[in-house]
Amino acid sequence: MALPLCVYVDQATNALVAAGEFTGECTGYVLITPADWAGSMTVAELFGFPDPLVFGATFTAAFGAVLGCAVVAHAVGSVAGFFNPINSIEEL
Repeated sequence: MALPLCVYVDQATNALVAAGEFTGECTGYVLITPADWAGSMTVAELFGFPDPLVFGATFTAAFGAVLGCAVVAHAVGSVAGFFNPINSIEEL
């Protein structure tokens, strides 16, 4: 039998009874394989809320990288400006 299956609980025997392959009109439960379940949970976690600690660390690292690059660029520009000042007057 191919999975996913549409199953329902038989009220007389309290047993699961397969109603056939899953369609959009299944009124019972859907039986899927563990691999399908793992895949669906991966997709659900993709669109879930991030862990606050991980989100904070990621934001801090990204902001720190941008700010660090700006500080390094300013320092390099200051050193380069010391050797070649823009405002200097060239004597002829």
